[in-house]
Amino acid sequence: MKKASSGIILLYDGDCRICTTFARSMVALDLRHALRIRTIQESKGLLEGLRGDEILDAMHVLTPDGRRLTGGEALPALLSGLAGAPALETLIVRSSLVRAAMRRLYSVLAEFRGHLTCRFDGAPASSAARTPR
Repeated sequence: MKKASSGIILLYDGDCRICTTFARSMVALDLRHALRIRTIQESKGLLEGLRGDEILDAMHVLTPDGRRLTGGEALPALLSGLAGAPALETLIVRSSLVRAAMRRLYSVLAEFRGHLTCRFDGAPASSAARTPR
């Protein structure tokens, strides 16, 4: 994978209002202006190696050192980038409890997203008709 940039890039589902709101919220919190956001739809070239059905399943973060992190695994790098404290990511990653809590928080938010608004497959409204991504 190519080197991402000098800052963090957050890739989000541009068709999802919750994802768009989250990405814009991260920009609002980014007092250092180190974060760039892009929709997954316009950035598929940065997600080479992921299956088509995985691309929209979660947010992705590209780090300055070229790592691609997905979903809850991306939160430590995202928070570290926003805080301007690379050591923060290391501390979070080394704490299995904090890392597990972040993954769980992300999975709850992703489930919430899937049940609310993101995508519908055209079938009548029911929980089975919703396809979270």
